Amino acid sequence: MIAGRLRPVFKLTESCNLACKYCYQEGKLDSGYFMDPATLRRALQEVASNTRGPIHLLWFGGEPTLYGLQRMGQVMELVGEIFGERPVYHGMQTNGTLITPQWAQFLASHKFAVTVSLDGPQYIHDSQRPHRPGGAKAGTGSYEETMRGIANLRAVGINPRVSAVLTPQAQERPEELVDWFESQGFREMDFVPSTRYHCGRYEVEVDGRQFKEFIMRVLERWLELKNPNFKVRLLSETARKLAGKAPHYCKLEGKCAHFVGFGWNGDVYPCDEFSGIEEFKLGNIHDSSLEELMTSPKATEIFRQWAAIPPACTSCKWFHFCRGGCAWERQLSGDPYQPTVMCEAMQAILERLSAEVPGSLERWQVAG
Repeated sequence: MIAGRLRPVFKLTESCNLACKYCYQEGKLDSGYFMDPATLRRALQEVASNTRGPIHLLWFGGEPTLYGLQRMGQVMELVGEIFGERPVYHGMQTNGTLITPQWAQFLASHKFAVTVSLDGPQYIHDSQRPHRPGGAKAGTGSYEETMRGIANLRAVGINPRVSAVLTPQAQERPEELVDWFESQGFREMDFVPSTRYHCGRYEVEVDGRQFKEFIMRVLERWLELKNPNFKVRLLSETARKLAGKAPHYCKLEGKCAHFVGFGWNGDVYPCDEFSGIEEFKLGNIHDSSLEELMTSPKATEIFRQWAAIPPACTSCKWFHFCRGGCAWERQLSGDPYQPTVMCEAMQAILERLSAEVPGSLERWQVAG
């Protein structure tokens, strides 16, 4: 059995009904690739045999609702068969456009936590998230369908978390975006700087300096609102960790081992952020057991790099808080042994929030 906690992500398909301007699924939007029952069974059996107790399963894509309600029902039956009486918690990341009342009822009946991609007001969202070429809605914005899907979810008691991709177009509007998301009644949302893997290399559209300027204005506006029912995830989870509580956010945990992504064809990656990038593929679940893949020399070396603290971080007074930050964001800097591209922004957030959280200075500032 693999030591430690396992967090599996299942990529049910590479296909998507949208063609977002920043999408990393280059050339795969209409691939027609879907995870078949044999691959899913194999992956779930490996997860079950390498874990004990409650398990969280995240269903992802492409757009996972393209998998269809009938097949998703079969997935739930398979999960029940394999995990038996063990507590299983489901999550889904979706663009929301295909969430019908029937889909919403299905997700509610299986107690799914749902995250919907929504980039902001219609003029921002539609400019970044159009329907993909080839269909009747090709090139048109997806805002109305996304908001309809959110309404369907709310009708059955699911108020989804929102993931908003931050592009250069939106980064000049932090206060407007915070106010808009809060006015829409969302309880939790997050801003994700636009990055993608394109033509064999990493691209960063909103760099660390730009994100720092944006997120600090977001932080001030969020504090001004004084609304305990509205959270900006990076900020609220940072405050939570500053207060000495365990964060519910992987980028703040300070370790990455045993996050695992399963591709539609059974390819295995050490983290879903790296899904589809050949240099990080550990192998295929049809050829090796999960334990063999996650303890292989390649996986061991990847986890060693991720666990290593960048030398430039050791003199930072927040070193014990983030321990070098997210491995994906370090990779985006071009070198896993360098600070993350979001280091400057994270330091600024910590400095500001530490003034709001009693005792955080003594708890975390151990250097400098």
